[in-house]
Amino acid sequence: MRSITATMIRDLLQCERRLHHDLHTPSSLRDPVSEFVQMLWEGGIAHEEEVLSQLKGNIADLRHLPAALRSKATLRALSGQADYVLGGVIRHGDLHGEPDILRRRGGMWQAGDLKSGCPTDNDGRLPKKDYAVQVAFYASILAEMNAGDGSSAFVIGRDGVPIEFDLEQPCYKLEGRPVSPAAVTAMLTTKARRIRDGEITTKGAASAACKMCHWYSHCAKELTDANDLTLIAGVGRAVRDELASFAPTIASFAHLDLSPLIKSNGKTMLRGLGSDRIRRFQERARLLCTPHAIPFARRDLALPTGQREIHFDIEADPMRDGFVYLHGFLFREPQGESFSERYEYVFAEKQTGEEEAFREAMKLLTADPHAHIYYYSKYERSSFRALAKRYPDVCTREDIDQLFARDKATDLLFDIIAPHTEWPTNNHSIKTLARYQGFEWRDTDASGAASIAWFHDYLETQDPAVKNRILAYNEDDVRASAAVLDGLRVLPVASAPAWPTNAG
Repeated sequence: MRSITATMIRDLLQCERRLHHDLHTPSSLRDPVSEFVQMLWEGGIAHEEEVLSQLKGNIADLRHLPAALRSKATLRALSGQADYVLGGVIRHGDLHGEPDILRRRGGMWQAGDLKSGCPTDNDGRLPKKDYAVQVAFYASILAEMNAGDGSSAFVIGRDGVPIEFDLEQPCYKLEGRPVSPAAVTAMLTTKARRIRDGEITTKGAASAACKMCHWYSHCAKELTDANDLTLIAGVGRAVRDELASFAPTIASFAHLDLSPLIKSNGKTMLRGLGSDRIRRFQERARLLCTPHAIPFARRDLALPTGQREIHFDIEADPMRDGFVYLHGFLFREPQGESFSERYEYVFAEKQTGEEEAFREAMKLLTADPHAHIYYYSKYERSSFRALAKRYPDVCTREDIDQLFARDKATDLLFDIIAPHTEWPTNNHSIKTLARYQGFEWRDTDASGAASIAWFHDYLETQDPAVKNRILAYNEDDVRASAAVLDGLRVLPVASAPAWPTNAG
């Protein structure tokens, strides 16, 4: 019988279909591991070596042992005089764990993992859920072995400081009720067994995270063949599962009579879905089902015209605490009915240059108080807020908020596209909408993840060709922003097109 592992629990938290494929689908159908994922593996190994080499005390390092011998060696170490066990293997029944580190706390043991990211969510309070379920899984095995009490575990992030997690503290929500990391992990462990044993059927769901998965191509085909509802922009797994009993496909949802589902107060029979939201999702389904459908705006978009534009995009490295290594700008000057265009950038060759790069970027963004800034999604604004916090000598949080005020800057996705437009596309990503309008990236491997991998390569090699590849990708991103804006300016203002209710 195949063991249940912490990796399975983490993957199941993210996507049940991934675990199914890992267990039951021929590996020949996998996509190659991406350059970015390989970089994460390598970075994790280097981080682990750096942190573990600094431990003090009685250390049982089992990492050099063959895998078959490490379980018994771990048991000996746990009952011996060690303060830490590195590379241990803990087992109970069908549960198999390989925590990066075990540490003694009084007469009990506590499991920990090393991660390249911050152990907590952005608020600095809650443990990251995917980290928490992994170490909670190890803690549950230690409790079954009578080597730990299962109540706590820890994660060591990039800064090398252990952050302890209270695994019994209800800090997440499950179906509206508070649950603890230990409870979530127990639920996922049971579900993993049932998937392994073929007792339940799993379903994929399209999301932004899918492209990082080695089953992306295979799963995308499954979803397309099934005409799955998550191929409607904005419909995730939870909404799909609510709708599925009434309309399991895009086509059936497009033809569904919604009146029995909508109550007089604007609410619906479906959890988490109001009447306006479900109607809008249906309109998107109908666009997808209509050959040669035309995108439209629900109202006049009131986009600024006749002034200088700055299309803005950054590239940052999450493995280096969000180090912003590139600020890219497309300056567009009105010339009659068109624009003259100029791409500029600020590149930080190493992390110590981040402050100066930020300073230069702020100068470029604020040089013309009459220019209007365009960016896509909230990442640029949140990253600049983080930079202002790191470098208060450059500017303040208030300066950033003024820079991104609505009269000076426009988030094309969240200010315009998501609330006020509809498209016959499966999502609203910049790549999808720019390509819909005929724009194409020069690099066939264009993505933010690829840019990070190229930057790591550049740091090692200083190869100018690699730097040029990073710059070309960034330039294409800001030109894509301009292409989307140009498309928005000519988008017809209309209501949802008539739907042939008698269609088959």
